Amino acid sequence: MEVFAKEGSGKVQVQNRQKLNCRSTRYINGREYSKTFSSLREAITWKNVFHPSIPEKVIETAPVPNPVQQIRTRQNGEDLGYRFSDIWDLYKKLYITSLEKSTAVGRLSKEGFLSPLFNFKMVEITADLLDKFIARHKADVSVMKSGRRYNFNDELKCLKAMLNWYRENYDPFFINPVLKRHKTAGVIRKIEKRDKKMSAEEVLKFFEQLPPFWRDFAETQFYMAGRVGEVAGLQVSSIDFQQRVLTVKYVIAWARTSKHFDYLKDMPKNGEERFVFLNEKLFEILTRRVAHASGGYVFHDNGSPLSYRQIQYQYNHALKKAGLFPKFSSTHIMRHSMGTITRMVTGSMDSAQAVTGHKDIKMAQHYSSMPTDMNKNAVNDVNQFMRNLELSAK
Repeated sequence: MEVFAKEGSGKVQVQNRQKLNCRSTRYINGREYSKTFSSLREAITWKNVFHPSIPEKVIETAPVPNPVQQIRTRQNGEDLGYRFSDIWDLYKKLYITSLEKSTAVGRLSKEGFLSPLFNFKMVEITADLLDKFIARHKADVSVMKSGRRYNFNDELKCLKAMLNWYRENYDPFFINPVLKRHKTAGVIRKIEKRDKKMSAEEVLKFFEQLPPFWRDFAETQFYMAGRVGEVAGLQVSSIDFQQRVLTVKYVIAWARTSKHFDYLKDMPKNGEERFVFLNEKLFEILTRRVAHASGGYVFHDNGSPLSYRQIQYQYNHALKKAGLFPKFSSTHIMRHSMGTITRMVTGSMDSAQAVTGHKDIKMAQHYSSMPTDMNKNAVNDVNQFMRNLELSAK
């Protein structure tokens, strides 16, 4: 005879393992009660629920607990009574309202994606739950056969930011369950990587196919190594011809769907102003364009700020005429190309960083109040190189 399980004031013994004869014993108020069963589960159940004041028929008809249902996963953090929907509402009210407008709009647009989590308690938000959450969204996309979505990276980034905010402000024991595996699981189809780095010869071919106004726009973007919104939002007040300095500060924000002008931001994407030296080409272009400025905008459409679709159309149309499409497309090619050509001409990664102003690498510019000598030399060297190349092609 062996004791198989012993819990509280009682025990369950397997008397004959071959015949599976189990005897269950319970001690109540110093008195022994026992019964023999043909299954171990029945013996354990009887011991857990038996009491002499309860009729035997009631005990026999008591539901047998499902061991699978009784399995509980460890909760995430401290149970403060919050549900996901509560934290989302707090996040919107206390944090999203403090963000820059376009960023706030982007976060709020993720509410539909997050809504299946709303009824869960925060302690139930685990990595395993997110596995199922992503799988469900992916299945929904497959049913809809959406041709535009590649992944859920933006949505997961928003979710991770929100959960970090919750941990920081409410529950330091909460562990952010958004993992790399969720990003991998959320891939619907691979993004086709297009080359955004044009050679100097290709850049000149592109320029030659643009109308005068749009060539000025594209060359300004090229020598600024700027984002297209920075050129479209360039203000007359940001140009100092005497010091030959252009301050990258104002940026156009376009509406998410229509891509029409929404508003003018007073800070670039990385939250820092940067400064560009006006080489001869930039000085010439901006002198010409400032004379026709309207409403403070250096580049405009009959007094109205440019829409993104206008710029995109002109760029892609010129690329097609130059025989560079579809190898190259979009409006970001000038920024990438300037960085690449600067490095080729100067042989210096620091020079490339100085013109692009990337913040995540040590930069030569360091966001001083004036362009550094490295920035001046880089834009001048590239300007001279492009001029010589253009002359040799004629």
